[in-house]
Amino acid sequence: MSLSVLILMVIVGLALILLDLFFIPGGVVAFIGLALVFYADYRSFQDLGDTAGWWFVILSGLASALLVWQFFRPSFWNRFGPEGEMTGKVNTEDLGFVKVGDRGKAAGTIRPSGMARINGELVEVHARSEMIAAGQDLEVTKIESNRIIVKSIQPET
Repeated sequence: MSLSVLILMVIVGLALILLDLFFIPGGVVAFIGLALVFYADYRSFQDLGDTAGWWFVILSGLASALLVWQFFRPSFWNRFGPEGEMTGKVNTEDLGFVKVGDRGKAAGTIRPSGMARINGELVEVHARSEMIAAGQDLEVTKIESNRIIVKSIQPET
């Protein structure tokens, strides 16, 4: 094998190891990559001779260490994430228009959460222990930390 094929085998082997470390769990792909690097090192002795084989092993080992070190540096991964600190909050809508005792209709099935139209607004609601079918009348029983708790009510006849 030529030197370029051996170098390509080492590069592909290292790429497989890194792919397994960060994206594919299980270790099988990393094992294949490691076997590819070791095979390239073994073939370097046969094809290039002892002295060049040792240089190839040393350089492939240094390349492996450098690549793994580069990937584990925090500054490497910072360029892929958002800059700054995220300060936003989830589910902070103003629920001032909803009060305990208000009535509405389920916009979809609520099991245990879903959407309902209360006082003309479409809001997310939660039921404690029941499933409420779409279109069924409901009543607000409690509001706790931006969560609207509802129960179904029977239509008046």
